[in-house]
Amino acid sequence: MSPRPTHGLFRRSFIERAKFPSERLQGSKPLDLASVLKKKIQPAFRRIGITGVGWHTFRHSVGTMLAEMGEHQLTIRDYLRHSNLHVTNKYLQATSKTKRLAQDKLVDAILPTGIFPKTNLVQ
Repeated sequence: MSPRPTHGLFRRSFIERAKFPSERLQGSKPLDLASVLKKKIQPAFRRIGITGVGWHTFRHSVGTMLAEMGEHQLTIRDYLRHSNLHVTNKYLQATSKTKRLAQDKLVDAILPTGIFPKTNLVQ
């Protein structure tokens, strides 16, 4: 079975997405990420009252989100390109929801079901 021909527009779009952002800018200088942070991202966060936002803020958020979605620590380490788990663990932050779920699992494992009503001890 021979491969189907792809539409030229789709093919060009696919190839464009496979490139780095700085390569997509035809005839322009590469994207200055420090400038984007300073001129666009930080002012947007300041308008809603959040200061001190930098690129590491997003790295911490991504690490925490991956952990909450159940990704393994080694996967998160590789995704963030850390050399060891010690560094990755500094990025991961347990949220109240995660702590509550862990507490519920522990209570279920220790106490027989139905003896005590479930309460949220973690505030």
